[in-house]
Amino acid sequence: MINRSQVILDDDLANRSPSIDEIIEITTRALSELGIGFRGITASDREVIVKDEEPERRGGRGPGFFICPHCGFITPYEEEYWNHLKIHYIGF
Repeated sequence: MINRSQVILDDDLANRSPSIDEIIEITTRALSELGIGFRGITASDREVIVKDEEPERRGGRGPGFFICPHCGFITPYEEEYWNHLKIHYIGF
């Protein structure tokens, strides 16, 4: 079961409870197969913690967007935004 940032394993139907080492191995393999990067995995008796990779910083900030507060229309062009907004007040 997944709940926000937690994954809860239910072993009620298993023949035996998996060991922490088996859970770490399964988690590592699953994340790798999904292409999800991580810095490491630590474990205690009841908890396995996966440490995320640091987010990649990409080139400078992208263009700004103008968002209509009435309908959610989005455009990177200021003039198009104002023309769109007029349609809400004046009509077409």
